Amino acid sequence: MRYLFVMGSITILALILVSSKTPAESNSQAMPSFKNLITASLSEEFTKDREVLMDLVEIPPNTTLDRHWHPGEEFHYYMEGEVEIKIEGEPPIVGKPGEVGHVPFKKKHQAISGDKGAKILVFRVHTKGKPWRYIE
Repeated sequence: MRYLFVMGSITILALILVSSKTPAESNSQAMPSFKNLITASLSEEFTKDREVLMDLVEIPPNTTLDRHWHPGEEFHYYMEGEVEIKIEGEPPIVGKPGEVGHVPFKKKHQAISGDKGAKILVFRVHTKGKPWRYIE
């Protein structure tokens, strides 16, 4: 009987140790966050079928976003950290706090954050009714 108790206890302890992981061992990775601050239509008289989107984008440290494009012009204000924006057919932008960047209309691009991650205010003149981005 004592043998069964000891073996059962060892089995339970082994299952607990195998199933638990420390944060460093975990496969979960922080995800980027995209928070829309405002979406506002532009006057049809001024520019037809366009709206403005302003988003706060936070990218965790050492993270690469999916390559994508937007149905609009995109302007960045880099608030925190450092990020490299690789743009198809253009020189990359290295965004540092206080600097700005521009991604041309429908250009495929990708953001790669540094060791401190990045916080970016994104201002986009966007085609109304279209998804905010197309992932490649």
